Amino acid sequence: MADEKFDLKGALSYAIHAEIQANEFYKMWAQNTQKPALRKEIEELADWEETHRNTLSKYYLELFGEPFAADPNVIVDPALRVQADEFKDYYSQLRLISTAYLSELRAAEFYENLSQKVEPNETKQMFQDLANMERGHMAFIRKKYDELRGELEGRLML
Repeated sequence: MADEKFDLKGALSYAIHAEIQANEFYKMWAQNTQKPALRKEIEELADWEETHRNTLSKYYLELFGEPFAADPNVIVDPALRVQADEFKDYYSQLRLISTAYLSELRAAEFYENLSQKVEPNETKQMFQDLANMERGHMAFIRKKYDELRGELEGRLML
């Protein structure tokens, strides 16, 4: 590692918790959308987050010789802890989508930072790939935000 004080185990633990919580958020959002096409797209996001978690958990096991154990008391982003009724109207959905966008932005920045702190090229590439995937999620979420906002503005004009 480039920085002796850098705690890769702690960073991986944080990242895995973040992926778990993002997965749960997207599952909740998918369950509470009325549009089948949107539900499918959001379920795909949830699946990607699960894939990220699995990749990081496998790497954690390889590095530290023990399986990752999630701590239910760790909350990476409290704003992602939502209830079904929070998806009830356009304004709530816009707020939640904004939260998801910011969460993906923080994840992309976090993985980018990790890629700069580790030495092996494969590890650097894994974190860079994760950062790029999170940026892709940001683009998707931004598109959905714009669509929802357009729908809301259309309703307000009626």
